[in-house]
Amino acid sequence: MKAAKEHGATRAKIIPARDVFVDKRPRLKCLVPLCSSYGRRLLCPPNLMPVEEFKEILDSYENALLLQIEAGVDSRDKSVKHLDDNVCKNVESETGATEWQLKLLLLVNEMEAIAFKMGFYFAAGLSGGECCLCVDCVSPQSGEPCLHPFEARPSMEAMGIDVIRTCRKAGMPVVLSSKTNVRWTGLVLLG
Repeated sequence: MKAAKEHGATRAKIIPARDVFVDKRPRLKCLVPLCSSYGRRLLCPPNLMPVEEFKEILDSYENALLLQIEAGVDSRDKSVKHLDDNVCKNVESETGATEWQLKLLLLVNEMEAIAFKMGFYFAAGLSGGECCLCVDCVSPQSGEPCLHPFEARPSMEAMGIDVIRTCRKAGMPVVLSSKTNVRWTGLVLLG
């Protein structure tokens, strides 16, 4: 936890892996409403293992490091119409979402590496939101490999993790619409 804070985490906490809640509904949110990354990015559904398989793997872990970084921006939805792709893009550009997603991804990678060096040789990091390393991910249908295989990580949500419930249980709540800050959450499985 100390290393996480030294590397930029606003909050960090070791939690029992059994307190990481897996549910099929986060994966459903990739489809309803349809995310523009669905099926178009290597680390987005449906290009990942089934939720049930991830749950089975998670059951073999004892602990996890839950990480949050906080951006002091207004994340309230100020749109006057129903959520759509343009509304999402405007919110992302106004809040600097890609910059913060990248900061979280780098933090997750750093903590995964530190955990590995500490003897957690099955350490595995999960970030938040779609991978942001490439503007245009190679198409899963192209058969091309990821351009950043050692840095890219799937999101907690894409693996079926109920991030809000997991964070609440850990005492690190997430507020979906805030006028003062945005919290980006990542996780490193320790094993």
